[in-house]
Amino acid sequence: MLINYRNEMMHDSTIQSYRDPTGAVVQDQLLTLRFKTRLNQVSSVYVCLTGEGFHQDIMMTQDNGYWRVDIEAPSNPGVYWYYFKVNTGQKNVYYGTEGTRKGGIGCAYTEPPPSYQLTVYKKDFDTPDWFKKSVMYQIFPDRFKRSGEDIVKQGLDYHRKKGRCVYEHKSWNEEPLYKPIPGKKHYNPCDYYGGTIKGIEESLDYLKSLGVSVIYLNPIFESASNHRYNTADYKKIDPVLGSKDDFHSLCKKAESLGMRIMLDGVFSHTGSDSIYFNREKAYENEGAANSQNSPYYPWYTFEHYPEKYKSWWGFESLPEVNEHNQDWQRFVITDEDSVVRHWIREGCSGYRLDVADELPDDVLELIYTAAKQQKQDAVVLGEVWEDATTKYSYGLHRKYALGGMMDSVMNYPLRNALISFFMGHTSARDLKEFLIDQAAAYPKPMYYALMNLLSSHDIDRVRTALSTRIDPHTLSREQQATFRLSSIQNKKGAARQRLASVLQFALPGVPCIYYGDEKGMTGFLDPFNRRPLHQSDYDLTGHYQQISRLRLSADAMSTGHIAFFSPHEDCIGILRYVLDGKDAFGSRAENGIYFVAVNRSAESRHVVFDFLRNTAFMTQQHQLQLQRILNGEVVCLLKNEKYQLNDGLLEINMPSGDAVWLKIYENIQET
Repeated sequence: MLINYRNEMMHDSTIQSYRDPTGAVVQDQLLTLRFKTRLNQVSSVYVCLTGEGFHQDIMMTQDNGYWRVDIEAPSNPGVYWYYFKVNTGQKNVYYGTEGTRKGGIGCAYTEPPPSYQLTVYKKDFDTPDWFKKSVMYQIFPDRFKRSGEDIVKQGLDYHRKKGRCVYEHKSWNEEPLYKPIPGKKHYNPCDYYGGTIKGIEESLDYLKSLGVSVIYLNPIFESASNHRYNTADYKKIDPVLGSKDDFHSLCKKAESLGMRIMLDGVFSHTGSDSIYFNREKAYENEGAANSQNSPYYPWYTFEHYPEKYKSWWGFESLPEVNEHNQDWQRFVITDEDSVVRHWIREGCSGYRLDVADELPDDVLELIYTAAKQQKQDAVVLGEVWEDATTKYSYGLHRKYALGGMMDSVMNYPLRNALISFFMGHTSARDLKEFLIDQAAAYPKPMYYALMNLLSSHDIDRVRTALSTRIDPHTLSREQQATFRLSSIQNKKGAARQRLASVLQFALPGVPCIYYGDEKGMTGFLDPFNRRPLHQSDYDLTGHYQQISRLRLSADAMSTGHIAFFSPHEDCIGILRYVLDGKDAFGSRAENGIYFVAVNRSAESRHVVFDFLRNTAFMTQQHQLQLQRILNGEVVCLLKNEKYQLNDGLLEINMPSGDAVWLKIYENIQET
């Protein structure tokens, strides 16, 4: 039960004077916790620290107006939790987090309360510097760009000869299939538009103009569908897309432009129509479904051979593999020419792991190790839809974020928080608290490498999500297919998308553009979020080019320190800075201070941003340095307008639906 002792008790896990350091810590790192109370007759204060199989009550001592304790973070990496127990002689009072938050200012309780999160990660955990400084672009290969009709024709003929359903779109502007093709009972994602690897290569200059430095490709290996998540042959490029030589050429040209290629690793299951399972008998060799003597038979789990077997979420076209089978591990991960190693050697720079939840932690460790051994700065990124630090699945607290399993995950929680804010469901303060909690929960190496997306192939496009309040999951496919945004809706969605992308590019992490979002493409769920690339109304290509240039122009915007501000329910601001030539990791970086803010409202807002008040994550040293710097004239890099800073205060009239991206020009080298 919560009790009203707000003015008598205080701890803020994001402020250095209460927790030093703030945020996640490495194993065995020294941590100082402080707590204030004005309650009478306090005889003792304890920090109660808990974790999986771990509980410790640590007595605090009085020190200069605080109750304080210095502790070493646990040696075992994990997510730990703490709260405070205050003994007043007659009773115990507890202090923990408020509501659903996992940090910040808490409140008092009469019983053990919701706890503060303390993430403890491995000492040697680091993520590639190149990735932290990247802009990503995601491509669904069949729907991006045609090039070479002969390649597509030969590829489709190849699939037809294997007895697979194939529907070829004659026009790039046709709608994707969402019903069974004539003569078939069930829908099959078997329609192709003819996008190729060569088409992607021919578009590299365009992607370079967007500031893109890493291209994430949805699956490109041979499969019996257009999405290719039902892998048929891990060692072969789907002939509809091209050849291994085409892939080599793409990687080589991309490298010459300072760009890298990331592949989709679909390892928890294969296709039933694959060289490994071969249920449809498209291949001459014996697959697991043809013979129990097949070398692939031990990969799978049969309940009744050969008709009934374990499959991904019950889809019989996606038989699950047994990831602990040694033969499977050797083929996919550990052998010198394993799938993981093979394609890195062929030119890719890492993998996005499909349904990472379905892969056991020890298997994730094997994939991570193999990728890093093959290429030290390869990236392993997981499809995780929730907070990766507290993810619980299959009866286990997953350890994705603690080091040695993944460099990064897809940041769907950020996407959801931004959509909620711009659709008016939450306030700027709510968004700020989300951003603070996320920054505090993740190990710094992963936080600065999170894949920050607004759209993907699995969710409605950001333009549609920001244009209408319709939940696409309530619509049938027929309704989704026929739905069209009105011009008014689309214009409003474009304005919101512009602001959301400004925040996306201002935050730590790797901003990702889903192909066509910059061109205003719309669409609800699969397959309507996978339409062929085309120009749409209210194009934002120039805008994305601008914010990408701004992000890449300053070290502060990629690996700089971070602070958040919400002076009004409609206005949120992000401060990024590098001082003394060192970034958030202590690495050498160019000094700079930048401030990005948006006003989501349809009305102008007169607001004051106070940069020198106690702010989450800002150290006392930085606050003193900034106090001497944050004065004078600053310029908006989006519109070349000028504003005035006075003693750390920015008083600004923000027009409706507008954004600022300010560079502070003082010579901070001499501070």
